[in-house]
Amino acid sequence: MIQASDTDFHPRDPNDRIWTETTYVAFNVPEAALHGTLYVLARPNLGVAMSSVVIARGVRRRPHEVDFCDPQIHLPCPTSYADFSLANGLSVQAKSLTDWRFQYEHKLGACSFDLQLRGLHHPYDPTDPKENPGAAKKSAHTDPRLGDAWSNGHFDLKGQITGTLTVRGEQYAVNCYEGMDRSWGPRNETPDRATCYISVNCGEAMSMWLTTMLDVSPDGHVRYDKVNSGFIVEHGAVTPVVEATVEAVTVDMLAISDHIVATDARGRRHEFFGSAIGTRPMGSINPSIAAFVSLMRYQYAGQVGHGGHGKLFGLNYLAQRLARNES
Repeated sequence: MIQASDTDFHPRDPNDRIWTETTYVAFNVPEAALHGTLYVLARPNLGVAMSSVVIARGVRRRPHEVDFCDPQIHLPCPTSYADFSLANGLSVQAKSLTDWRFQYEHKLGACSFDLQLRGLHHPYDPTDPKENPGAAKKSAHTDPRLGDAWSNGHFDLKGQITGTLTVRGEQYAVNCYEGMDRSWGPRNETPDRATCYISVNCGEAMSMWLTTMLDVSPDGHVRYDKVNSGFIVEHGAVTPVVEATVEAVTVDMLAISDHIVATDARGRRHEFFGSAIGTRPMGSINPSIAAFVSLMRYQYAGQVGHGGHGKLFGLNYLAQRLARNES
């Protein structure tokens, strides 16, 4: 179970070079087909941090088409991970597990935001069998497609995000339902990862978070494999997802549409239909990962919502399946 102390750096072996703590936040302005992310990766034992802020509007199929991308490496690591400011202009403040503030000011003035996240529930711990039945079934052998990001300490939080965003002189009011996650533990940046995350948000009445493994055939067809973790949030009540199937149409690895059927621990079947209103390859500070993100418009039981459909691939994983052998 997630504790209040999990907003800050965790106890660790000071000699563990690869100990890593991360924060990821997604937000959107659907009427402008705009979606953004902020990400921080800190290695406190090395005294360094890395951060990336990415904003895209509409359909973007190549990295150089993304509206704004600011990946920064080798920043000084903060002494606190619950309340800090980085040299790239990003500040994060955890007032509690469910009350967060994120501020950013680009050094050249191209982008800024001031966002508040109000959590809808106590953060979900996918490693706790009491919260995630699937955690008790996992074997000692870790699927290499999972990587370390979801193998160590982790929490996921759904919430309402409000505030203002300015991109190249144009200001937007942000008022969306989306989410964030935190992770911590020893982390190798292995290039064999192949995972998907899907975030569906229909206000306080219904939200879903789902992560799955991925397979890719030599012709580039993406298949959504076994569920890693997931949950449903309804008016603050959290129910884990125990089974799910995902089918999607992709172009250049970007999801254009998807169909999701998820069964929760109470035996209820939830069906979602999504269509992309924005896409982008995600600007990343991790050179071993290729990431592809779509802003989706979802239909669920007469409700309309929005959220992200992201795929994360290790470059070695893709090369083993897609690289051409010219002889």
